[in-house]
Amino acid sequence: MDRCALFVDAGYLLADGAMAVHGTRNRDSVSWDYAGLVQLLNEVARDRTQLPLLRCYWYEATTDGRRTQEQDGIADIPGIKFRAARIRPGRREGVESYVQRDLTTLARTGVLCEAVLVSGDEDMAQVVSDVQDLGVRVTAVHISVEGNWTISRALRRECDDLIEIGAGHLRPHVTPLTGAGEEEPAEVAAPMSNGRSHTPPEMPRRPVANHPQPGRVEPA
Repeated sequence: MDRCALFVDAGYLLADGAMAVHGTRNRDSVSWDYAGLVQLLNEVARDRTQLPLLRCYWYEATTDGRRTQEQDGIADIPGIKFRAARIRPGRREGVESYVQRDLTTLARTGVLCEAVLVSGDEDMAQVVSDVQDLGVRVTAVHISVEGNWTISRALRRECDDLIEIGAGHLRPHVTPLTGAGEEEPAEVAAPMSNGRSHTPPEMPRRPVANHPQPGRVEPA
């Protein structure tokens, strides 16, 4: 049976998501509703691919594989497969190597035909190219911060399709902690059409074509 899977680079999602909503990339300055956030991403993946979702793979940097209490809570969410990318003194193993391992395994066993990747990292471009050669179609979910790209040009060119989400979609799932600054006025997200977000008229952004050609998406 054809299925899709979701692959989340948590460092990108949480930092740029907080920046889009509250103007900070400091994880300690905000509190996330992780269950609600994962549900949002799952719905985006299913809506765009029109396929059943296998599961969500969540990639986080840890110190020697030791999870924090917060990360343990994320791992406990049903449907989450938590992957700990280890940080060792003097070097950091890239999250992309963990994504590549999972994506390649699923592609080779034939249980996956589409992947939805939440990331903006240039290093993911080669991973995308490799799994495309195995027959997997890859869509990237990227975050718009005040209408600006937060995804590398190399990655967005390599992906088959793009989905943009912004402050209006993330705001219900993140709140500033005390002393982190005043919250901005509420912003209502326009409905997503087939998984593509539309930011409100007062928040300009660089448009994304409704149906971009594989491997090529350019800003206007």
